[in-house]
Amino acid sequence: MLGLDDNDIVRMKDGLNPKGWHVHHNLPLDDGGTNDFTNLVLIKNDPYHKAVTNEQNSLTRELTPTQNKKINWPMFEDEVYLPESFK
Repeated sequence: MLGLDDNDIVRMKDGLNPKGWHVHHNLPLDDGGTNDFTNLVLIKNDPYHKAVTNEQNSLTRELTPTQNKKINWPMFEDEVYLPESFK
């Protein structure tokens, strides 16, 4: 299932990420996001999580802590990001 093996499932049951995957916050904690499941997505680290994080950093790099700006923020609609489902 989703490229996860039995060891990955055991890790998840123990509250850990499967190896090579990250739990990504759609709305970052420092921007008011929470650890609620509706704000989380399981995403493969390489290249997907790295790409999204790099894009988010690029979009906010020039902002000061008190500055406001409308940004087209990358968000995921599903609990697990599967690139095959977007083909």
